Amino acid sequence: MKKLLLIILLLSPLSFSQLLFEENFDYGASDNPDITQVAPSWVRHSGVQGPAYVSSGLTYSGYPSSGIGGALSFTNGSSGTNDGDVNRKFSDSVITAQNIYAFFMLNLSSARVTSDYYFHLGPYTIGTTFRGRVYARSFGSGYVVGLSKSGTSGTIIEDTTVVFNLNQTYLFVVKYIFNPAAVDDDQVVLYAYDNTFPLTEPGSPILTIGPIGTGVGSDPANIGAVAIRQGTNSPTGRIDGIRIATSWDQIVPVELTSFNASVNGNNVLLKWTTATEINNAGFDIERKTSNNDWRKIGFVAGSGTTTENRSYSFSDKNLTKGKYQYRLRQVDFGGTYEYSKTVEVDVVSPSKFELSQNYPNPFNPTTSISFTIPQPGNVKLSVYNLLGQEISTLVNEYREAGTYDVEFNAVNLNSGVYLYKLESNGLTLTKKMTLLK
Repeated sequence: MKKLLLIILLLSPLSFSQLLFEENFDYGASDNPDITQVAPSWVRHSGVQGPAYVSSGLTYSGYPSSGIGGALSFTNGSSGTNDGDVNRKFSDSVITAQNIYAFFMLNLSSARVTSDYYFHLGPYTIGTTFRGRVYARSFGSGYVVGLSKSGTSGTIIEDTTVVFNLNQTYLFVVKYIFNPAAVDDDQVVLYAYDNTFPLTEPGSPILTIGPIGTGVGSDPANIGAVAIRQGTNSPTGRIDGIRIATSWDQIVPVELTSFNASVNGNNVLLKWTTATEINNAGFDIERKTSNNDWRKIGFVAGSGTTTENRSYSFSDKNLTKGKYQYRLRQVDFGGTYEYSKTVEVDVVSPSKFELSQNYPNPFNPTTSISFTIPQPGNVKLSVYNLLGQEISTLVNEYREAGTYDVEFNAVNLNSGVYLYKLESNGLTLTKKMTLLK
């Protein structure tokens, strides 16, 4: 039997829980001494060139941005040589009241004895009011990191009990905490990880600054940009996989890598895969036709929280002729939800009266029988022994035009050859099948 198959694919990643910003530095295989030359969205606000785009990116197990594209390379140098600060807006509007989480992978090859910052947040319109500056300083055979709220002299804190290795990739998280109810009491914390990626926010940052009274820097009017700096005392290294959101959970969204719909007769099969999931209770499957608005037709349970690929499917059966649209409504355990994009299929009426060979054949004890009727009417599907005696009636009812699958269970029958016959609108088809126990 010939079957009509129509497939619509969405191959680009599709996040249900949207990040504010994601930068994987995926700008091709050729290096460039100035990131602004290959990525105009990065704008230089100080210096004459760099940091540089390099095609060798970073990897970190379990992190969603691991191993994608290249990286941003920064170094130290004298004024006018390798100095240069670049920034990029991460929001379409200013943020003044929500926490901000900035994740990034870092691999340093060297650090200076004088602590200097290489990463920071800034206002939506960049200026000099940088916030959440992250520092590095040479310490023994490795380096230690520092943090400041605003960079005000004397307000940089370090933890020398945590020494990081050179040439090792770490995952850092800068969290900026707004407190709009008071003045100059916002807080900045720093998390760091060497081999794990926590899917939920832990309670123990390595550094915390503010609110501890005066002297740690004033509160900004807003936050809306991320920046990378290289200067005279800057360390040398690479940053990659910058992801920014207003909650930790959004860093690992429910991210679709594909969503497709295929038509087989009058059945539609939906398939989708996810790359990551966070707090995912599952997916409501919704359908829309020319005569009806969106309505829920089923539910598929999700995988909770995972960074591993997951595959899902849902079958919408016995449809009549017409166009159908489908979408997924992803639901968190807390009840929040987001919609996927839409796929559309066209179910057409079958043109032939057909009875397919059962599958599997031979079988024990169950098998599937598929048949197609081009016109609506009463349908009878029966099983007979070789003496012509009817031993089972599988279908005997009115059916719309379409393709149908029926299961036959022969657990109470003996091995042998049996006949199955399809009757509808004065037409008859018969085939043989073998039960082998």
